[in-house]
Amino acid sequence: MRIHAIIGVTLVMLMLGRQNSPAGDGTAAKKDFILVAHRGGVVDKNLSENSLKALDEAVRRGYTHVEVDARCTKDGHVVCFHNNNMKSEAGVDVNISDLALSEVKKIILTRSRENIPTFDEYCARCRGRINLMVDIKGVDDLWVEVFSKEIEAALIKYDLLKNALFIINRFPVYNQEKVAAWFLGRAKISWRVSLLQAKMLKPLLPEVSQYNFIFNSPMDFDWEAIRGFHKMGLKIIASVNVDHYKTGDPMVQGPADIKKMLEWGVDGLQIDSCFDPGVFEWLRLK
Repeated sequence: MRIHAIIGVTLVMLMLGRQNSPAGDGTAAKKDFILVAHRGGVVDKNLSENSLKALDEAVRRGYTHVEVDARCTKDGHVVCFHNNNMKSEAGVDVNISDLALSEVKKIILTRSRENIPTFDEYCARCRGRINLMVDIKGVDDLWVEVFSKEIEAALIKYDLLKNALFIINRFPVYNQEKVAAWFLGRAKISWRVSLLQAKMLKPLLPEVSQYNFIFNSPMDFDWEAIRGFHKMGLKIIASVNVDHYKTGDPMVQGPADIKKMLEWGVDGLQIDSCFDPGVFEWLRLK
């Protein structure tokens, strides 16, 4: 099983990562709908990315999952932080990869006024409240096994592994695919391929739906693709984040994409919290 899974990740790494009315295909059952809070929870002027306060607010609002960024310190420990450099969120022009855990723990997040959480601390706060989508930020060769085991230990300790989702880049970097392979068969890993690529690879990966889910932005989908992935038994999570929109108004484009994805029947959304009022309203109405 593990060999089969690793083949799947390897193939993803090598890849460049419409019959009836769209409304006729229906949407996923609302009780099973996956709603993921991007960047570690509800992030605003008072709540820092990947902070415990942002996580608590995501729980309060009713998200099913929170996406947390797993990054490696100089001494191989896992902390929750998006960028390697800490200036934007902590006002310190230093890279996490250049600091030991004890040094990282002394740094205060600018908006939340709290410490950068370790992955274990973050998982402890999630237990029994919300599921995790783990964004693997990569790790040096020296720490791949240690990094993977520390993530695994926390997920098992706090009963989060079974429902965990993992995401990696379309073209994996910094050993992302090796960390993902550690969890294949026990948690689901993002598969960032087109429908054509998925169909080509399906004969080599007959049980892909047991290991993977489709994770892409709305621009990567059309209604036929969503229908095709569903026929293959694959769940689809669309990522709608402000940073995706380089031109125009994200607060117009984002909700429009969300509406389209919901009408076409995706199984979940990963969103910035600025988009969540419309999504929660849709969930209530359905």
